[in-house]
Amino acid sequence: MSEGKFVAGSIGELLVAIAAGVRDAQDALNSAPPLDAFGRPAPTYHLPFVDFEFKVDIETQASGNKPTLFARPVQDSARSISSTVSGRLVAIPPSDGRPTLLLNLDARARSARQHEITVIASNSAGEILAGASIELNLDADASRRLSEASGVRLTGLGATRLESALLVTDDSGRASTVLDIDANLPAQATVLVRAEMGPGSASLSLPAGGGR
Repeated sequence: MSEGKFVAGSIGELLVAIAAGVRDAQDALNSAPPLDAFGRPAPTYHLPFVDFEFKVDIETQASGNKPTLFARPVQDSARSISSTVSGRLVAIPPSDGRPTLLLNLDARARSARQHEITVIASNSAGEILAGASIELNLDADASRRLSEASGVRLTGLGATRLESALLVTDDSGRASTVLDIDANLPAQATVLVRAEMGPGSASLSLPAGGGR
């Protein structure tokens, strides 16, 4: 049977159909918004593997000197089963198996309207990422939504600014800058800062009037 073959429409197509279903399910999970209604990071989900099993009838038909192997799903549950095919589809981990990027944001209040923002870059293998370039941005839309959740109407961030928008981490994987919040923003408003580096991101929300 070494020269036999699976014909199109048999086990090969069944495996492709299963893989396509797994891919569609992961795509649906990936399409979920990265932030919830309050601007907080939403949980993400990944399908690491899918176990499968299906029952098929196996039969051969001779065509010259080369037998052909046919497999078809069992149509009648009362019939005997010729073969059971089982296995596991394993997803490629994020970043093609490489350690995933981790960003952490923290803040230390210098005054009610000024904060020192610190970002730490590492990966899931526990390695510190020195010399990494990280972009910081103020997220006006998320700040507005967070403020509205607290009963504050916010139309913009005014003169709120980051001293540096592009940071490079030191040997400890850290980088810092200063956030100055517009004195005219309501104290109960919320300002959201976002850090991004390649596929990695992190966010931090701060009250406009000080405190945390």
